[in-house]
Amino acid sequence: MAMDKINGSPLLRQGILDRFRGTERSSTGSGTSGGAAAEGKAGASTDQANISEAARQLVDLKQAVDVGRNALAALPDVRPEKVAAARERLATGFYHSVEVRQAVAERVAGVINSLDNL
Repeated sequence: MAMDKINGSPLLRQGILDRFRGTERSSTGSGTSGGAAAEGKAGASTDQANISEAARQLVDLKQAVDVGRNALAALPDVRPEKVAAARERLATGFYHSVEVRQAVAERVAGVINSLDNL
């Protein structure tokens, strides 16, 4: 038991440690003849841990992030189909159109505005 290693702990006294071990055995059903009395004492005060809804949502969010990271890790660094599509658009002059320039300008402006809010 790890707690009996703590300096200054009353569990270092053998009698207290033996009483705890006796209570532990009686709660599992393999105790001594005094099991009923020890079980009554142990049953009177039980520890509980309540997990809040926010903590549950954080666990769900972490799992979703982990799934996303694993999916990204599975993708190759360079996707040939995307490179081929970009080369084709460049060759046809797609990126020189007014609409594309406007879209790029709006995105850059959005990034600059978000930096100002930091």
